[in-house]
Amino acid sequence: RLNNSANRIAFIRNIGGNSQIFTSLKDGSDVQQVTTVPVTGFKNEELDFAWESSGNSLIYPNFDKLYRINKDGSGLTLLYTTPDGNFISECDWSTDGTKIALKTNNNSGYNVKIYIINMQGSTLATVLSSVNGGAGGINFSIAGDKLLYTRDVSGYENYLNYRQLDSRIFVYNLNNNTNTDLSALSYKPSGINDLDPRFSPNDGEII
Repeated sequence: RLNNSANRIAFIRNIGGNSQIFTSLKDGSDVQQVTTVPVTGFKNEELDFAWESSGNSLIYPNFDKLYRINKDGSGLTLLYTTPDGNFISECDWSTDGTKIALKTNNNSGYNVKIYIINMQGSTLATVLSSVNGGAGGINFSIAGDKLLYTRDVSGYENYLNYRQLDSRIFVYNLNNNTNTDLSALSYKPSGINDLDPRFSPNDGEII
């Protein structure tokens, strides 16, 4: 994840059997380890983290907990613990720093919930809950009034390999609490997966 304000790239690297957040300059030099409490939960490849827009700190999951840490590795702070004990797999931080989106799931990746909290840990909106299948890929728009996410609309669940069959991109509008299936609007064929979407820098397109 690139942060232009910090002029650094943050990434997850496995070291000593644990997944830790590192940063580097854009050319890959000046690699620094940020975390000592690891990024962990359900399936390392499904875990994610987020920069503060200023580039001063990051947030990341550790099982049912969400931590904040300064980019130099100082100031580790517990921000939030899930009330149901489910694992936090993904998070995103709004540009204005007032909201955090979370994707949680059980230890098999299912019983998914996507919701938005404020910095005090109170729930502002529930985007997705009580559905079968996998989900994820959360990303705030620049204005913080929309949230991208993906969901496997087939509802397929495989507790051995977490396979998805028909993952589509949705956008949740916080102003009117509506969901729009963007993959359907782009005529995505069934049987392929749209995954890990991001708003473009001008908010006008989806990557």
